[in-house]
Amino acid sequence: MFDPDLWRRQQHWEQLWRGPGAVSAYWSIAIQLVCVGLSALGPTDLRGPNLWILSIIVLLGALLILGDEIASRRNHRLGLLRFSAAQSRDRMAKLGIKSKQVDRFLNALWLNRELEFKFRNKRLQSVLLMVLALDLLSRIASRYGRCGKKVFEANQHPILSAMELFDCVPLPDADKMLIEPLRDWLKEPPVFDPEGWALPFFGRF
Repeated sequence: MFDPDLWRRQQHWEQLWRGPGAVSAYWSIAIQLVCVGLSALGPTDLRGPNLWILSIIVLLGALLILGDEIASRRNHRLGLLRFSAAQSRDRMAKLGIKSKQVDRFLNALWLNRELEFKFRNKRLQSVLLMVLALDLLSRIASRYGRCGKKVFEANQHPILSAMELFDCVPLPDADKMLIEPLRDWLKEPPVFDPEGWALPFFGRF
């Protein structure tokens, strides 16, 4: 059986260390380290100020990552789901996969005000499971290289059907109608995953 909490923790750490705060910190610290290295070759009176600047940059980087952490926790992790969905779309694009259903669902994650309002009060499990399933399938498909598109298309039907239904029904009804079918799909790895490549990413569902 899948573990959404484990998946969320893994996605959370990936979001933090690849988010805008972390990326800014990486570049700033790398540039300042170069400056510290160059100062070591020059006058000794520049080393102290450069080390102080490096310390300040490290502190600011930590504060930026903390800001990403706070933003990630808002609205019951809606930002985390958006990050994961964007990663899935990037994998699909690399495989040459186009899907109107996926595009509509992902656009709703960013643009649907009713959905955002719902997430302020509680997390919609149907949305969580659709993002989880899309992430899982896109990771598995990407492991097959040039054959990944066929792998994705062969296993996409339950996910796309759920997204089509989600687009048609009121949000309060989405959880009632979609949770069980999505859980059933997630109970076993897709049929095109004989080597179990998904397991190292998400554990044993």
